[in-house]
Amino acid sequence: MKKIITNKILPALTLFSFANMGVEAQNVVRDSAIMGPQYANQIYYDIATGEKNQAAVNNWDIAHTTQGRDNCIRANHMAGLRVFQYPKGKTNAWSSFDTAGFSNWKYSWNDLHAHEKGAFNLFNNMGVWKFGWGTYDVNTKDVVGDSLFLLAWTGPGGQGWSRFLKFWPVIQRANGTLVFKYANIDGSSEVTDSTVVAGSQGMMYKYYKFTGAVKPVREPGTDKWDISFTRYVEPVFNPGTGSNDYYPVMGIESKRGTRVARISGKAYADIMPDTAGLVGAYTKAFKDDLTAIGSNWKIFNNGTFRFEIQDTLSYIVRRTRTADTSYWLLHMTGITGSTSGRIYFDRMSLRNSLSAVHPAFGQIKLFPNPVEDKLFLTLEDKSFGKAKVEVMNASGQKMLQIGVTQTQDFGVYEIGTSKLSPGIYHLKISNAGSTFAAPFIVK
Repeated sequence: MKKIITNKILPALTLFSFANMGVEAQNVVRDSAIMGPQYANQIYYDIATGEKNQAAVNNWDIAHTTQGRDNCIRANHMAGLRVFQYPKGKTNAWSSFDTAGFSNWKYSWNDLHAHEKGAFNLFNNMGVWKFGWGTYDVNTKDVVGDSLFLLAWTGPGGQGWSRFLKFWPVIQRANGTLVFKYANIDGSSEVTDSTVVAGSQGMMYKYYKFTGAVKPVREPGTDKWDISFTRYVEPVFNPGTGSNDYYPVMGIESKRGTRVARISGKAYADIMPDTAGLVGAYTKAFKDDLTAIGSNWKIFNNGTFRFEIQDTLSYIVRRTRTADTSYWLLHMTGITGSTSGRIYFDRMSLRNSLSAVHPAFGQIKLFPNPVEDKLFLTLEDKSFGKAKVEVMNASGQKMLQIGVTQTQDFGVYEIGTSKLSPGIYHLKISNAGSTFAAPFIVK
């Protein structure tokens, strides 16, 4: 399927200083992601370029964060892995570890929404300096393992158990390296290994597969993707038991830091005629949520045994890069099912925009450009208090002025331009000695 990507460079028309300003053209791009039979592959997707990278869903067992101030260890439940906390002792019970009565032990699943809450982090010893599997040492900056775990893999079809290991996350060093130990329950085949940040620079996680002690490099660099089509386990409330049952689903996860706003209750055909104000309208809806898109954009019809797309669910994806941020409308349009695992969707840049990064004001966006009656100013990644925003004509005469107050790191402000004559203008932001200006066009 042919992809249409258009980029234009705005001429350097300015009375003030500004940096790297571009214009994104609005084009609906129809695309698809092919996960393969039984949704076997995770597809990492760059929503602006359409670039895809893939890795097998089941080629890892645990994943450890690469984030310097995090201690997350996630489990691959889709590989059949279940994580039980050992209740019969702390790390001094390594040699006497046994599995008697393990079906009654406390177990945990990866959090569905927070990247930093993996299955190993969500046990009852969490506190100010305790993180589910270890305790933070304020002197060394290490997280020292204080718990043992039983790793159990389900058998074919999710029935019974096929394998057991005892597992000890020994230490997460200040440099991000995780050292861990594992063995058969009787202590045989003991292995001490580690995952190091150097092998996964620019990625979200370091991965490990116990069979063969493999350390797969699964992800493209963080600047190469925004969302991924993948499989994970999702809780479903069971009214009969009063608790959740967990089922494997195919859904869409977001990269850490990729914010998503959900548009619910509006048909796709009703959204498309006027998308200029969508970002402003959904400013408060943006979430840094692992499954902000998730799996419920489709519903399985038990009568036809086919998935049906929810036409009244769409999403705005905030794509962030070091020097730029853009917003994309995403709407799912079809799914073939598990035979080929192909998902169809539309994506569209929501506006023509000018973008720049300023040390005092952070990421700055102006859209749409050209503008008719409403210009939107987006300020991100900085909290700077009050600022003055002025619109100047080509002669430097002030035409409009508004005040903005930025007490959080994200804000969208509306500037009425309906009374301005067609032509080139400059928007100027000033605050406590800091000034930024950029050109825009009124048509």
